[in-house]
Amino acid sequence: MSRQQKPTKRRLSRRGGGTPLSVRFEVRGRALLIIGIGILIAAYALSRTELLYVASLLIGLPLVALATLRWRRRSMHVARRFLPVIAEAGSPVTVNVEVRNLAPTPTGEVRWRDEWPWAPYGTEPTRLIPLTRNRGKLGTGFATVTYILEPPRRGIFDIGPFVVDVKDPFRLARSEMLVGGTQKLVVTPRVVALPVTGLSMEADDGSASAQQRLNSAGGDDIMTREYRHGDALRRVHWKATARRGELMVRSEEQRSHAQATIVLDTRKSGYHDAESASQDQPESDSFEWSVAFTASLALHLQRTGFTVDVIETSYRQLATPAQQEGFLESLAEVTLVDTPRLRRPLALPPAAGRSRGSIFAVVADAESETVEALIAQRSQFDTAFAFVVNARNDRVLESMQSAGWTCIPVGLNDDLAAVWSAAAERREANRAR
Repeated sequence: MSRQQKPTKRRLSRRGGGTPLSVRFEVRGRALLIIGIGILIAAYALSRTELLYVASLLIGLPLVALATLRWRRRSMHVARRFLPVIAEAGSPVTVNVEVRNLAPTPTGEVRWRDEWPWAPYGTEPTRLIPLTRNRGKLGTGFATVTYILEPPRRGIFDIGPFVVDVKDPFRLARSEMLVGGTQKLVVTPRVVALPVTGLSMEADDGSASAQQRLNSAGGDDIMTREYRHGDALRRVHWKATARRGELMVRSEEQRSHAQATIVLDTRKSGYHDAESASQDQPESDSFEWSVAFTASLALHLQRTGFTVDVIETSYRQLATPAQQEGFLESLAEVTLVDTPRLRRPLALPPAAGRSRGSIFAVVADAESETVEALIAQRSQFDTAFAFVVNARNDRVLESMQSAGWTCIPVGLNDDLAAVWSAAAERREANRAR
C-alpha cells in the first residue's frame, strides 16, 4: 500500500482468519511464466516433446505457488495493548502487538504492518520472526512487536487491521492477508494546565455560593475579626471598622464549594466552518478548539476546588467533570449536533439566597437564540465570561458584552493557557474602569 493512499474499509473478524487481500506473482514468478510461455511456443514450433515438459514445469511452478497462497488460510490471534490506555491528541502512544500462531504449521518468514485511519495510515512493512506451529489451544508460537503512533486529534479510532505479507518458499508469489481485526483507541482532547489566576480566587472568595449567617439583630452584627494580610478588601466590614478604629473583616460565613458552569455550544449551526467529518479531518476546527479548552478549563476549575457543571446547547453527550476519566472519554467522542432546537434551560435557576457563581461560555458563531439564552442567564451569575472562537464577525461579541459578559475573542492558533490569562487580565481591566 502506498504511504499516501488511504486504506479502504474492510470487513473483519476480531481474530482474523487469514483473509487474502491480494495475491500476485513476484518478479521471479513472472520471469518463469514468460520463459515457460516462450519455451511452450518453441516446443510447438519445433515439434520437440521434451520442451513441452520444461515449459509445463516453468509455467506450473508459479501457478501452484499462487494457488497455494490464495487458498491457504493463516490462523493467527492478534491482541494490542495501548500505553497509555487512553491517549491524548498529539501525544505518542506505544502499541504492543502480540501475534500468536494458531495453525498446526509454522508461519515461515513474513512481513507485517498495522493500519490506522490517518496519515500515513500504517506502519512500514517490517519482518516478523517465524512462529512455531500450534501445540495447544492458544498456541505456543508467538511474538510481540512494538511501534509508536501519534493520534493527530481526538476521537475513538479503529486501530488495525493487522496485515501480513507472505511469500512461498521459492519466492515466486506473494500474498497480503488480514490476520487480525481492529481495536478501539480512545483519544481525548489535549489538556493543558491553566495558570492559577485571580478569576479562581475571586469566584471562591465572593461570587461563589457563600451564605452569610445573620443573627436576629440584623446584618450589622455579623461576627468580625481583625484584618489579616491577604484578606480580600470586599470582605471588610466598614461599620465594624468605624466602631473599632481598625480594619475588621467578616468571619462568620458558611461556604460550600465554589460553583462554576461551563456552556459549550454543540449545535452545528453555531460553527461556520462545520463540514462533514472524516477520519483525517475534524468536522470543525473551531469546535475542536472549543472542546480542548472546555476540557482544560473544567479540569482546572475542578482541581482548584470548584463544583463544575458542563452544559451543552444540544442534547447531553458529556459526563460530569467530577469523574475525570469518564468526562475525558465523553469529550473524545462529542460531536456537533444538527438540530434546530436549543436545549432549555441552559442553566438551572439559583437556589434561594444563593448565587450560582461563575459562568463560562465557549461559543463561535452562535445563533441568535443561543446568544439570547446566554444573555438571559447572565443575571444568575456574579461573573460571566464568553470565549468567542474564530468568529466571522463581531455580532456575538457585541451582543454579549452589552449584556454584561466579559468577552474574549479567540483565534484557532491561540494557546489555551494564554487565553485563560488574557481573560483574567480583561476582567481586571474592566473592574478598573
